[in-house]
Amino acid sequence: MIREGKKSIGILPVGDIPFLDEVNRTVSETFCLPVEVIRVGLDLRSAYNPERLQFHAGTILRMLREIPHPFLKLVALLDVDLYEHGLNFVFGEATLGGREAVVSIARLYHDDPERFLSRILKEVNHELGHAFGLRHCPDPSCVMSFSNSVLDVDRKGIQPCPVCRRKLDSILLSLGIHPC
Repeated sequence: MIREGKKSIGILPVGDIPFLDEVNRTVSETFCLPVEVIRVGLDLRSAYNPERLQFHAGTILRMLREIPHPFLKLVALLDVDLYEHGLNFVFGEATLGGREAVVSIARLYHDDPERFLSRILKEVNHELGHAFGLRHCPDPSCVMSFSNSVLDVDRKGIQPCPVCRRKLDSILLSLGIHPC
């Protein structure tokens, strides 16, 4: 359940994160809320798995839950490679209906800055969608469709499909937020 908080979304960049202004604008337009960048030191050492040379996404999510913050949702945008048990990697992770999400740009990189930005926007919107309560969508063009590879990320759109948009608008209304 969502705890009381400020009616805004916090973005916590960790590492070298490009395109923050574009991410803020797109997240604000998608979720009808103001977005604020916050700078908090996040020590990721306890999430690092030296055998895999990756960081455990679930551990980072737990770390985010321990950061006192006033935001309705908080997404950490990281430049490190993430994994989850049983998977080779993940682009991001969020608890369905939770307050925090994590997204890695490590596997989203592309030499074309527009494609790189597009991938980042899609994955941030996707994980925040989960945090707001949206599940995976069978529509391959929907931002909420599951991505098993960057090809899947490239295929989908930045915004929810009409069905997921209606669900998101209903969730926003239930939180006292007027849909955009």
